[in-house]
Amino acid sequence: MYKLQYRIILFTMLALGGLSGCQQDETETKVENIRPIKTITLTAKTQATEERKFSGLVSPANSSSLSFEVSGKVIEITVDVGDQVVVGQRLAVVDDEPFKLKVQSAEADFKKAKANFKHSASDYERKSELAVKGYVSASDLDSALAQRDAARNQEAMALSQLNIAKRELRKTVLKAPFGGYISKRLVEPHQEIVSGQELLQLDELEEVDVELMLPENIIGYLKQGDVGIASFPSLQDIHVEGRIDEIGTLAEAANTFPVSLRLDQRPDGLYPGMTAEVQLLIDHGEQNEGFLLPASAIVAGVGTGSGRHSVFVYEPQSGAVRKQSVFVSGGQRQMARITEGLRTGDTVAVAGVSFLSDGMKVRLLDDKRD
Repeated sequence: MYKLQYRIILFTMLALGGLSGCQQDETETKVENIRPIKTITLTAKTQATEERKFSGLVSPANSSSLSFEVSGKVIEITVDVGDQVVVGQRLAVVDDEPFKLKVQSAEADFKKAKANFKHSASDYERKSELAVKGYVSASDLDSALAQRDAARNQEAMALSQLNIAKRELRKTVLKAPFGGYISKRLVEPHQEIVSGQELLQLDELEEVDVELMLPENIIGYLKQGDVGIASFPSLQDIHVEGRIDEIGTLAEAANTFPVSLRLDQRPDGLYPGMTAEVQLLIDHGEQNEGFLLPASAIVAGVGTGSGRHSVFVYEPQSGAVRKQSVFVSGGQRQMARITEGLRTGDTVAVAGVSFLSDGMKVRLLDDKRD
């Protein structure tokens, strides 16, 4: 009897002890399942800026296609591709013999017209004096006046033709309008050319641009004077600051717009046609203000391009995280800009979010403030 009671008491104690151990294990397990998280507490929104990089080509800030204003045979070209020239330098010559003959002919015509006018003017003055005395009729005087005026017009026309002939003679010599480098040579000596035919291309390299083609969703946020940083694959460790000089208003291929970045200086070894990469800071304005979060805080949404994703917000009352839908409008340097779904004071998980779920109990590590 006593042995039976002893066994019952012993069994009960062991059972209670085991239950107590299980409860302790469950408590310890629950404590272990409370995941520590790293967070950021949001303070104030920041203005929407975004760093973007675009490829472009280096071009001379001032480039001119040179041609003769007269037609004729090219008898001399003094420069070749790559030559450096100074303003006013003689570059090419057209055979000037025909133009000299034109000048001589125009000079003869002018002398004749000048003499004719002198004679007509003298005749009119003489008849005017006689008309006062009644020796010349009014009709004869009017005729003399008309002849004088016609002779004056002929003289003026002859002088104009002489000036044109002299100008054409001067234009048989092609001179550099500014200093620079010859980048093209399209004509050889003894070749017949026509007025306006491209002969040489002259590039001024004191100033250079980077020509960009930017998408339509960017162009509206740019203005003249905005700063860009250019680098060049062919020139290692070279970065040059520049400013937007021109913004095109007519879309070209693929709805892109031409934009020109004027570099503050031209580094040695940089020439037109080289590839450049330009970094621009795009200011999206106050309407796109938002909070910057590390990209590691973002839980990617379903689909691409919608901007709808999620983050985990810590709820201090429950000690758990809440999955919050947000809108990501862009980012820079591994940071995402959140423009919808969060507010000042929210505490957001920024690491290990792939291990979190909605309503999960967590404990905070050292919190940082954004």
